[in-house]
Parts: sequence; C-alpha cells; structure tokens
Amino acid sequence: MDEKEKSQENVAPEVQAEQVDSESKNNGVEADSEMTRKVIFSLCYLWGILFFIPLLMYKGDAKATRHANEGLLLLLFSVVGNIVFGILTRVTWIFSIIAAVYSLAILVLGIIGIVYIVTDKDQELPLIGKIKLLK
Repeated sequence: MDEKEKSQENVAPEVQAEQVDSESKNNGVEADSEMTRKVIFSLCYLWGILFFIPLLMYKGDAKATRHANEGLLLLLFSVVGNIVFGILTRVTWIFSIIAAVYSLAILVLGIIGIVYIVTDKDQELPLIGKIKLLK
C-alpha cells in the first residue's frame, strides 16, 4: 500500500469526496481554459475582423500572435481580393469565376486554420503562413 492510500484510509468519507471534487474541478478548469483558447483562436479564422481578440486576451503568447497574424492576413487578402475582383468583373465575366475560386480558397484556408486549432497542430497556414505582419 502506498502513502496516498494509507492517508486516504484515515480520512473521513466526506473529506475524500471533497478531495475528489476539487481534483475534478481543477481538471475541468484546465479543460475549459483550453477550450476557451481554441474558441478564441478560431474566431480569428471565422471573422477576420476579430483578429485582435487573442492579442488582447493572451498578451505575449506566441500561439495567440500567430493565429491573430493569420486571421489578419485572411482579412486583408479577402478585402483586397474582393475589391480587385469587384473592379475586374466589370471588364469581363471571366473574372467573376476567378473571384469565386479566390473566395473559395480564402474560405478553405480559414477552415484549415480552425482544423489546426481543434486538432492541436502547431502548423502555419499553407501559402500565407510565412507572412508576418504581427510580431
């Protein structure tokens, strides 16, 4: 019998229940905290304008900065691409097809970013992950 089991024998059942509850609460807090981080990081990819939230909530965290950077990049590429293709679609209809493919690519990059967050992969987004606007 190890020391923990010996100490548990001498403790009243109510105290044992409280110890188990406090241990499960601590694990729950850590799980909630990690889930909250994932949700906040995912907001960067869902709505690019919310890229600054991880920067405010997790100052100095490298992961938060990376996800905020990628969210900002997706926002900028989306806005600039929509403006450029909005102008070019007035020239000929072929640009509307290219604009649709471009928008789909931005959407796929956002989904890839969310999948990386949910599966705890610490990878940069393909194509745009190397660009650093936030340091």
